[in-house]
Amino acid sequence: MKLLLVNWSWYATGGDWTYIENIHKLYEKHGYEVIPFSTHNKKNTFSPYSKYFVSAYDFKELNKHKTISNGIKALRTSVVSSDALNKLDRILEKHDIKFAHLHNIHHYITPAIVEKLHKKGIKIIWTLHDYKIICPENSFVSKGKVCEKCMDGSFYHCAINKCKKNSLLASALATFEAYYYHKKNTYHLVDFYLCPSRFILNKFLQFGFDKNKMLLSGLCYDISLVDNFIERSKSAPTPPNTGKYILYVGRLEDIKGVKTLIEAVRGTDIHLKIAGRGNAEESLTNYIQTEHISNVELLGFKKKDDIFELTQHASFGVCPSEWYENYPFSVSETFLFSKPVVGANIGGIPELVINEQTGLLFEAGNQSQLREKLLRLWNDDELVKKLGEQARKHSYDLFNYETHWNTINSVIQKLDLKADLISA
Repeated sequence: MKLLLVNWSWYATGGDWTYIENIHKLYEKHGYEVIPFSTHNKKNTFSPYSKYFVSAYDFKELNKHKTISNGIKALRTSVVSSDALNKLDRILEKHDIKFAHLHNIHHYITPAIVEKLHKKGIKIIWTLHDYKIICPENSFVSKGKVCEKCMDGSFYHCAINKCKKNSLLASALATFEAYYYHKKNTYHLVDFYLCPSRFILNKFLQFGFDKNKMLLSGLCYDISLVDNFIERSKSAPTPPNTGKYILYVGRLEDIKGVKTLIEAVRGTDIHLKIAGRGNAEESLTNYIQTEHISNVELLGFKKKDDIFELTQHASFGVCPSEWYENYPFSVSETFLFSKPVVGANIGGIPELVINEQTGLLFEAGNQSQLREKLLRLWNDDELVKKLGEQARKHSYDLFNYETHWNTINSVIQKLDLKADLISA
């Protein structure tokens, strides 16, 4: 059976790509032929189907050079991609697609493909990695703060507040796109939405989505990657002792709460290592240097094996987000190394970081409370060990392939059942 797996990128871009790689493996393991549908990029993972990939504008460059011409280009391609529709036609002419599994498709592939797939009688499931469908900015963040002004469908707030990149043009375009697809009822054509976290599921229900189409799915992860790394490390040369430390892995963005984390460890004996890049990297570097904060180390981008090694030798991890994080893989990976996490009580994080069981929770943005939780674990190795063991089991139960396949397979069976009912 052939299925279409759709995502705007076909290379490592973060946690979303981690899941797409794993669900790709899972489908193939169970006998499905996966046909990727994405955009061209020199970073892409090889695919024999790349001839069907879509050409895409660099919207960051268009936003840097704000002209009427560039605005028209962005409007023409990011709302309805004619190239994506044409390439999809070519795929459907050559391949008998039974169903499509969508991921992040806005701006490059565009939701216009939903209408075409529906007209062709192809069933559609869509995994929700963010809030783009119900929030034009996509993260419920405006001016660095959580904002839900568009939750009743009043998307014009995005344009008024310049929520998207603090740009009127980008925000107006995102607002137009939101109204365009909601007024056309495009999202009603999707058969099922898969929600990794209960939090994102409830947000879509709050917006008014059909509860019968919203399914709690979780995510999956190739746990053998961690287990094999741990096994290999047993016979590897002992790495130099870098001392005790805690670890943050992720993007360096204001909404990720990294500045709050740095302030929380400032003046303590906690050594914090930060692995990742992002828009806030320069400002955080300057802040650390200007304030002479000696117990925080910015490591920059690190490859997967480097992240694994850092995680393996860390005392515990930290997830200090200040936005509606969905279901962060950085937490689940940390758990698989039997390390607990101090996490913000926001979004889907509390579904992973269960207070006093797999880690400790603190109020998002609360610097003093975060400091208190960090110091508690830093000074209690027995508690770290206990929570870490429980975290490993929790993550294994949630993310193993068998558990996730049971969920995905049940959705596929529902798609078949719906098709039978319609034909009857």
